[in-house]
Amino acid sequence: MSTRTYDKLHAEICEAWKQKSVETMKNAADEERALAMTDGQVDANGVPLITVVADGSWAKRSYHSNYSSLSGAAAIIGYKTKLFLGVRNKYCTICKIAERANMSLTKPHKCFKNWTGSSSSMEADITAEGFSKSLAKYMIS
Repeated sequence: MSTRTYDKLHAEICEAWKQKSVETMKNAADEERALAMTDGQVDANGVPLITVVADGSWAKRSYHSNYSSLSGAAAIIGYKTKLFLGVRNKYCTICKIAERANMSLTKPHKCFKNWTGSSSSMEADITAEGFSKSLAKYMIS
């Protein structure tokens, strides 16, 4: 398989995975909302009160050095379903190769670097994003 074919198929698979995960989380939110409404768990404005657990991670290893991960992830899990998943990366291989070669990138690429803060703040930022987007993303009028 050529590099070009591989890259094309890789991009297609990544996009399909992303679309399916968004669809799955939307379905989970719909289910959580329905369960809360059925149980009468709503606030004064009629917003469903959904019980969730939020957790995340970023690696911190010490093998004779202080290492902070370049990637982190977090998820918001509904009582019965998954509602949100986020990822932060401080590193992009393509950008780093170009930087080391002292070259500018000649063609656009899918850059995975989306974080410049501390590694330890990745988890909190992802969790805050999940909660801040949940009403707009999952509520149906």
